[in-house]
This record gives sequence, C-alpha cells and structure tokens, in this order.
Amino acid sequence: MMGKPIWIAIPTFKRPAELRHLLETLTRLARRQDVMVLVADNDGEAADGAAVVEALRGDGYPLPLRLLRVAEPGLCSVRNAICETAMADPAMRFIAMIDDDEWPQPGWLDALLACQAQVGADVVAGPVDFHFTGKPPRWAGQTLVFRPERRAWGATGMLWASNNLLVSRRALEMVTRPWFDPRFNRSGGEDLDFLARLREAGARFAWAPEARVSEWVPPERAKLNWVLKRMWRIGFTETLARRKRRPGRLARLALLGRTLGILALRTIGLAGLILPGTRRVDVAGQWVKCWGRLYALSGGAHSHYGAL
Repeated sequence: MMGKPIWIAIPTFKRPAELRHLLETLTRLARRQDVMVLVADNDGEAADGAAVVEALRGDGYPLPLRLLRVAEPGLCSVRNAICETAMADPAMRFIAMIDDDEWPQPGWLDALLACQAQVGADVVAGPVDFHFTGKPPRWAGQTLVFRPERRAWGATGMLWASNNLLVSRRALEMVTRPWFDPRFNRSGGEDLDFLARLREAGARFAWAPEARVSEWVPPERAKLNWVLKRMWRIGFTETLARRKRRPGRLARLALLGRTLGILALRTIGLAGLILPGTRRVDVAGQWVKCWGRLYALSGGAHSHYGAL
C-alpha cells in the first residue's frame, strides 16, 4: 500500500470509539485518489485500534487504510514510527497529522494543501474546535484550553502542536532523526520541540484558518481541576523544550529569573479574580502554569502518558 503522496496519520491509544468516528468521517475524502490513511496503534496487547481498522477494512473502507503496530509505548515512539514508515515511501510528499480523539471538518485537508501551495510552506497548521460530550461548564469560555487559536491566513511564526498539522517531506528532511525526541516520550511537549527544531532549521510555517478539526471533550476533562493540571503541564513541557534548546547553567538561571518575574506578575494579577468580566480560569491557569515551569527548572520529572 504505497505510492500515495498524502498520508493522513493517526496515532491511537485506547480510544476505539473515537478512532472509528474519525475514520468514518475521513470517508468524505474517498473521491481523492492521492490520499491514504495510516493508523499507528500504540495499545500493546489490547490493540483496540487495530481491531477497528480490521473491522473497517472488512466492511470495504473506501480509502487505502494501513495499520502500523507500535510496541514501544510513548508519544515519541508512535510519532517517530509514523514518520519512519511514511518516509520509506518515495511517493510520500505530505503527512497530515490528526489525533484519534478528533475529526476533520469539511474542507480540512483541501484547506491545508491550498495554504501550503500558495505560501510555499514546509508546515501548515489549523485550529481545533472543542466538542463537549456533556453540557459545557459555564466557565468553558474563560480558558484558552478550550478556545480555538485564531490567526490570519498565511505565513506565520512559531506553531505549537501536532494535532492538526500538515508536514512536508522537505520539513522531515530538515531535522536530524529521531524527529520526536524520546526524552519527551512520557511527559509530552515532543511536538513543541519538533516544531522549534524545524524553525531553527529554517522551515517556513503557515496557518490555515479554514482547516479546522473538532476534538471531543469528555466529562472528565470538563472540570476545573483537569484544566488547571493541563495548564501546569503546558508550563512544564514548554520549559523542558526551552531548557533543551538553551542548555547550561547561565541559560537556566536566566530562564529561572524570567519565570520568577512572570510568577510575580501573575500573582499580582490574581487580584483580578474578584473583578466582574474577568476570565478567571485563564488568570488562575496562567498562575499555575508558572509553577509548572518552576518544577521543570528544578529538575522535576513528570510522566503523564503511559503510552500515547
């Protein structure tokens, strides 16, 4: 199953229902002859994702559908396996990355490809909309965790995540392997590190506002404690990536000083929690994020992901 220029790559771990929904949604691309789908199952012996793929194949799934079993657990392990497999196909020109708890909105892939062609970008990203499976909490709009990113169409600066990302073959050839550093295998932040290395290598980034995907928000994530933990983890992983790019004691001290300064400002900003109209969850989240940064600077370790 080789010879397609566009690979839609889906890493999956213990989300069979969500994966099936994503794969069924992708069938709207069935009229394209230049696309194939790669599902990388990181679920070990259970292999729920593999079972979904086999079932859809048996039902006559209309797109070329390839299954990749990745035994070694971890975010970097599965993403590197995807890149290695795709790069082995000389016809591959683009990998469209999407997570297993997401699904594309109409025109998603076309918008990514059109933006890439017009801008001449090496990497293109798009926004993520959030779909609550239950009733959204009244404070959902007060946190950036559940707000789609907004940017103008076209060339842009730094990109931050790989859950809605078109990566060209040229981009993958610009950085040394492994593409996703195994040091981030269990903590997360591997996509931020990957994109930062691409930017340093001279890759051109672009933003396609019409290339939208939706992401499920289950009830266990629609809670304030989950959002604050998420913000803490963002601070932690961002700092891990920065420490890697700026090694050494002096750079660490400079980053510590900057973080302490931001923490002081965020602490003062907590007074805004009493004001009407304040995005209270954002204010609290930014304060918590600083503590995640400090934990990373202290040398703390954090393993959020058992596998994917």
